[in-house]
Amino acid sequence: MRPISLALLSAALLLPLPLAIQAQPSSGPQQRQAQPAGRQLASITLSGRYLAGRVAEQDHDYETGSEQLDLALSQAPGDLELAYSAFRLRIYAGRLDAAAQLAPQLLLARPNDGLLNLVMAIQQIKKGDYRAAEQQVGRIGGQDQLGPLRDFVVAWLKAGQKDFAAARASLAKLKPGDVNAQAPVVVIDAQIDEMAGDKAAAETKYRRAVELDPSALRVVLVAADGLRRLGKEADARAILKAFGDKYSDTVVMDGLLAANAPMPKPPSPASGIAEIMFEIGSALNADPRNQRGDLALIFEQFAVELRPEHDFAWLTIAGLYEQWGNSARAMAAYNKVGPTSALYWQARLRAAALDAQEERFDDAVKKLKVLVAEKPDRVDAALTLAELLRNKERYADAVAAYDTALQRIKKVEERHWPIYFGRGIVLERTKQWPRAEADMKKALELSPEQPYVLNYLGYSWIDQGLNLDAGMKMLKRATELRPDDGAITDSVGWAYYRLGQYDKAVEWLERASEQKGEDPTVIEHLGDAYWH
Repeated sequence: MRPISLALLSAALLLPLPLAIQAQPSSGPQQRQAQPAGRQLASITLSGRYLAGRVAEQDHDYETGSEQLDLALSQAPGDLELAYSAFRLRIYAGRLDAAAQLAPQLLLARPNDGLLNLVMAIQQIKKGDYRAAEQQVGRIGGQDQLGPLRDFVVAWLKAGQKDFAAARASLAKLKPGDVNAQAPVVVIDAQIDEMAGDKAAAETKYRRAVELDPSALRVVLVAADGLRRLGKEADARAILKAFGDKYSDTVVMDGLLAANAPMPKPPSPASGIAEIMFEIGSALNADPRNQRGDLALIFEQFAVELRPEHDFAWLTIAGLYEQWGNSARAMAAYNKVGPTSALYWQARLRAAALDAQEERFDDAVKKLKVLVAEKPDRVDAALTLAELLRNKERYADAVAAYDTALQRIKKVEERHWPIYFGRGIVLERTKQWPRAEADMKKALELSPEQPYVLNYLGYSWIDQGLNLDAGMKMLKRATELRPDDGAITDSVGWAYYRLGQYDKAVEWLERASEQKGEDPTVIEHLGDAYWH
């Protein structure tokens, strides 16, 4: 769900300045003064701990960074700048209870700080003290600093206090004019009706939300959960099955459709505000103008703190840690996604692929083969296995996995061109050219303007002395589509070399060396061309 378009801006206003421009611990300047040997040793230890924590943070190793700053803080407990840095690192590491221990002291110096007040509000929400949480949120910055986020949070906190009229009034401010964008707000409205005991209104709004946006997974999941709690099990199952059938490439609804699927928990301020925190984290993570994945992590940690089974947040956390190269933390997050989740299959696939990256390739292959056998109607596990085997240069095994993936496609569409291209590559590597050529042609039939397919097939033809004119035409078209791609430029140059047109070969290969001069193959090709 995307309930607030300004969430990214609001979140940015909440946050402290980047670490690079924050003050050093106040003990820093004192450490340059002459001190007795014993005190000097202690100050060096403090500096070392602080530096280690900063380096760990830059490496996105937040657990180590948090531990180091905690040790530094134990040596300088009155240093508020150091305490604030330790507070932030505890949030990054998912230690929100520990972060909350530092918040009261820091709030004396920073009474309007967004993160400090949010962490304290989260603690109060977990305790069910929604009035105190509302007061805490009200202390964040100026009246407008939270933008639309404030009204969403207040709506949930008012509902928690059973002031449903005030909750609905806050929510009414947020309903967008575009009817197609109203589904997320309608879902929240339905949840508040359910909390208020108005089952008929809740049911109507849950159904309306699905009608407004039947392609939004989280709208569908929340609405189906609500209908199940309201005794409309068959209708909920029909909604889930319809979505699962239509979007089977991305979700598996088996756990939710199983006869023993647990009854969903009722809506609460904690689960509702967790959704808002997730939305902000997702916006920060997805916005191409914002490279602060660490800030996205903060809000995803808030989401799972309020709702530990928030599978979407866990997948986002896993993806962030995978992006940062911290496979242990990524795997731990993937493992948080439970078997009844619509995302469980996706989490298992991504965890298996992560095994392959971490030198556990045989374990990855075993896991993927289990997944391939477990669901014989699905393409994704076989395709993931095929791509891992291709990257490992186990081409014969990759051919078999690609064969399985393609056999499972019921209706071939344009989006399937990469599968034919991938199989064509491994077939060529295993010297099965007629099949490889057929797959390359099929990929281009599905999507004619794919530069890498044009490059691969065109070069292969010329290298074998086949279809020379058509091959060169393909290569030229590939360079038009990717004029700055050194590998494609090199292919054209080497094709001219193979055709004995050495002047043109030099021209193109010199251009390739400018684009990709660090590639030894390009340099070797240029040297051969010069030699002639």
